[in-house]
Amino acid sequence: AEILYGRILEAAPEQADARHLLGVLCGQTERVEQAAALIGAAMALRPDAADYPANLANILDAVGQPERAAAAHRRALSLAPDAAESWYRFGNALPHGGTHLREAAVAALERAVRLVPGDHRAAGRAALLLQIMARPHRDAGRRVEAAALLERSVGLLPEDAGIRFDRAAALYALGDRSGAMREFRHTLALAPGHAEALSNLGLLLDETGRTTDGATACRRALAVQPGHVEGWVNLSAACETLGRYGAAAEAARRALTVQPGHAGAFSNLAGALGLMGRVEESLPLLQRAVRLDPDDRDARSRYLCALLYRSGQDGAGLLEESRRWAERFAVAAPLPPPANDPDPNRRLRIGLVSGDFRNHAFSFYMEPLFRAFDRSAVELFFYSTATAPDAKTERFRALADRWCDAAALTEEELAARVRRDGVDVLVDLASHTAGNRLGIFTRRPAPVQVTTAVNIVTTGIDRFDACITDALLAPPGEEAHYAEPLLRLPRFSWAYQGPPEAPEVGPLPALRNGFITFGSFNNPSKITEETAALWAGVLRAVPNSRLLLKYKAMRDPASRAHLTALFACHGVSSDRLELRRPPAGIRANLADYNDVDIGLDPTPYNGHTTTCEALWMGVPVIVPAGRPQDLGIARVGSAIMVSAGLSDLIAPDAAYAARAAALAADRDALAVLRAELRSRVAASPLGDVPALARAYEAAFRTLWRRWCGAGR
Repeated sequence: AEILYGRILEAAPEQADARHLLGVLCGQTERVEQAAALIGAAMALRPDAADYPANLANILDAVGQPERAAAAHRRALSLAPDAAESWYRFGNALPHGGTHLREAAVAALERAVRLVPGDHRAAGRAALLLQIMARPHRDAGRRVEAAALLERSVGLLPEDAGIRFDRAAALYALGDRSGAMREFRHTLALAPGHAEALSNLGLLLDETGRTTDGATACRRALAVQPGHVEGWVNLSAACETLGRYGAAAEAARRALTVQPGHAGAFSNLAGALGLMGRVEESLPLLQRAVRLDPDDRDARSRYLCALLYRSGQDGAGLLEESRRWAERFAVAAPLPPPANDPDPNRRLRIGLVSGDFRNHAFSFYMEPLFRAFDRSAVELFFYSTATAPDAKTERFRALADRWCDAAALTEEELAARVRRDGVDVLVDLASHTAGNRLGIFTRRPAPVQVTTAVNIVTTGIDRFDACITDALLAPPGEEAHYAEPLLRLPRFSWAYQGPPEAPEVGPLPALRNGFITFGSFNNPSKITEETAALWAGVLRAVPNSRLLLKYKAMRDPASRAHLTALFACHGVSSDRLELRRPPAGIRANLADYNDVDIGLDPTPYNGHTTTCEALWMGVPVIVPAGRPQDLGIARVGSAIMVSAGLSDLIAPDAAYAARAAALAADRDALAVLRAELRSRVAASPLGDVPALARAYEAAFRTLWRRWCGAGR
């Protein structure tokens, strides 16, 4: 063929096709430069021939000269813009080392797909490039950009399970849980054995309140791939949510056998043990999780909150740990100064940030308080970070002047939203508990920023204008243990109003049982060694008495075994314990107090809502007096009793058992007290929710006027 082409060209040097085909032959026999010269000459003779530059491009591409190949493809496509094969080859030929070149390659491949919709080669190549382009955006936290690229990728190759999975993960990172759920399910429809999709779906179901389904999905993942570490970690989290703490601990241990240095597994194991009451075992595990992943802000917050349960924890140590958290995570630069109208007397916009606008213990405190605010003086802006909203969420939504579902927003986005809303006073209601958004406060999106003493732990952040508390929880001298300035209300910073679902108070159970039943419906994480010893002393002091403990952990065999063994160590046999599972519904749960004669408060972490509920249901609670060096969480019980006018129920440790025994000994007096307690609480400062609302309004106004008078 080469000889014949040569003879043709000797006879007719201007024969363009012969030069072109001889050039193609040279390219096939690896004489690239000779091929380029021949085809280039043919192109000069026939500048309108699209196949000449197209074949030159293919030759150059085959020998790894993408820049020259791309130039040839461009010439071919300028002559034949509807040649799908040329667009495909051009997209493949473009060097992919930079974002602009990758985007050009994807555009060329997408053009090929539009010209020939069934061209899976072009679609697959474009989809792969889009996945590659999405990764640096994802790793840099540019989640919107990553999701947009992956959406294009899915559009090109909708039946590719890997692309669907990446798209689901991107949507999850964006906080689009419904979109992520849809894409994970689509992934599994295409690849039913995709272990990572099953595991991530399990995590997502757990976060959105479908925890039983989430645990099932995790188990399916582990059936497919028993060594899938994230499957064990996510199963552990789901079991913890379900109150199956023993199973949660076992799943975390299984994760650690697969990957001994997995920070999340250590954190989950610590959480499960802590919720059983094994706090001293959990703390070193949380410390290890933090060392393994020092950038996990949630693990550090979890460790900080776990310290509250440790006997002997002092305020100085807690402040030091909270400052460490802030130094690492509260580093965002503040926004420019806000332009709010500095009128000291106008109606204030109060922003409330919490993940507990749902069926949570604190909601029973917050809802009546917010309902009691004077709406002519304040507007309420709710920023809910709850990932599993429920019927209680809707009740909060109905109270809002403006509502924002903020679970899907980054801290930067939420801070910008608060600024656009013109909030005057932004209130943190979460501190370091789950669902907190402390990072927005480092940006100072509002003129005035406060945290509250609801959770009684300093944030460690120095950009708050006040921590609103009171002299009972933070007596003089406690200022040194807070990163925030303290603003003390003139009364207890807590008030309680029983829910409308509450049943009537029943008769004293001892009258029908013939023995005294002590009780606590607190989280078992509060039933520490110190608490068990205190309560065991009560049971020894009151012969034939029983102790009723109720919490969702009582469904869990490991938790039950731990509590039984814990009290056995203090001489209390299992026949004196009743470990009850909670029923469904608020009314039924409160009705269980009709089986309790006297409540017992844990230490050092006192009961909050549970103590108020007990009093509302006619059950007096013996609370530890607390000591000067104790944290605020060890003063809550006595603060509640002082506020309720029930100071005689406060007892120092040494007199705790004797005070309980004295109360139990006079059953007639106990029955009278039971019948009176609800009305006494309702008439006391503890039950005066409107007064607490006025105190908060005054505190907000004081801080606002301070800002207005600071030269703004």
